[in-house]
Amino acid sequence: MKQRKHAKKKEIRVTISFTTAFGVVLLLSNLLICCPDCFSTDVNRNGTRPREYGRVAAFICTNPDCIAKRGKKTGRQFTVLTSGEIVKLVQREIKEMIDALYRRGAKAKTIASAHGVSNALVSTLKTAVDSTIASGIHRDKLVPYKTADTAVSIDETFFKIDNETIYAIIVRGYRTSKVLGINVSKTRAEEDMRKAFDEAQANTSKQIGIITTDAHGATRAMAMHLGYPITVIVHPHKKPYNKAIIERIEHDGTDRIVTQVGVKTKVFTKRAKREYKYRQTRKSTIPSAKRPRGRKKGTKNKPKPMNTPSKTTKKRGRPSIFEVFNSGKKGYMKIRPQIKSIKFLGNPISPVIKGLSDAFSLFAGMHIQNNKAETENNIIRAVMPLGGQRSIEQLKVRLRAIGRLRNDPTLDPSIMLHHRYNARVYLKRFAGADFRNDFTNCNIALCAQA
Repeated sequence: MKQRKHAKKKEIRVTISFTTAFGVVLLLSNLLICCPDCFSTDVNRNGTRPREYGRVAAFICTNPDCIAKRGKKTGRQFTVLTSGEIVKLVQREIKEMIDALYRRGAKAKTIASAHGVSNALVSTLKTAVDSTIASGIHRDKLVPYKTADTAVSIDETFFKIDNETIYAIIVRGYRTSKVLGINVSKTRAEEDMRKAFDEAQANTSKQIGIITTDAHGATRAMAMHLGYPITVIVHPHKKPYNKAIIERIEHDGTDRIVTQVGVKTKVFTKRAKREYKYRQTRKSTIPSAKRPRGRKKGTKNKPKPMNTPSKTTKKRGRPSIFEVFNSGKKGYMKIRPQIKSIKFLGNPISPVIKGLSDAFSLFAGMHIQNNKAETENNIIRAVMPLGGQRSIEQLKVRLRAIGRLRNDPTLDPSIMLHHRYNARVYLKRFAGADFRNDFTNCNIALCAQA
């Protein structure tokens, strides 16, 4: 006996319309009715349901593989405003609010005004995402795949936990603007900077050749001991703020050659002939032998010479980072940022050319500044949830979760939120000021039916 062939059901579509105060009709037309759980179009009409604004058409999912059945006799029952397409639109709206909160660092009040929702809803949403972040978004790496960054920005921020300062060192790539490395520590020594840098290097497919920083000594010391040629661009956060130092670090056998180039921060902003100063130092990487303790024999009671002219006293300690502006040699170059052109006048040494060219590749037409990591730190401090348990381990988990969330646009924390948000979240954005909570100006019409 042959089985009877079942006719394929037609799709059910509806149109939602809003009539404005000026008589203009806003249409959300040909909305496909599908299950909000399995998104199948295998649905049937299921009478109507009473609501505060009247009775609405109801539907039932007849898909035998629907995840909502779970052994139940009947499938998922829903209305037009809780159907699959509306759920997708609401999830898109929720995702946009999460992006504004955690990727752009917008304030809750600004988001509520832009999306036409209440401040309480944004606060509830932020609390739900914060709990997801607190538990950690489980993924081993900060980035889903290796990036092609060759230039990074390093900066540190701090948090207070039980009156103790905890530093968060963040490394961000210039090409992709992604967080490539994070290290949380009680100090910000050279070893702490190196841990964050090593993670950033592991997350890139190319060798990092340019670092920008804000003159913190540990970052510069870390770059000195990397063991390969690298350019460090320093914008000190102290007066004068309009000066920057470009350090080109190279190695010759057991010697480390550091070429410092001093420029104004606006050197690459517009077409002009610019001046720079440079100085070069060479130092052996082999540690020198320790001096014997105490004075030399016979120097303790040695008589001092009488009437000798006083010698000029040399300043003790390491030279200032701005010393290149005082004792450096002058050089000149022609800058044309519009066509990405830099021309050196005279015969400058190759480290000067390489250092300035690396800086020009990042800041052509802009001021020199350590803007990438600083901006990231400000946003992370603004969105960082510090409620509940507060410890270094928990801070590390939350920081890395926010880093993953900001790095991967496909990583949507709203899928982890179990709350089903009302269709008003989207309809308020769609209808704007003409939306009414009682739906008196709303009409839902059936377009096609099985």
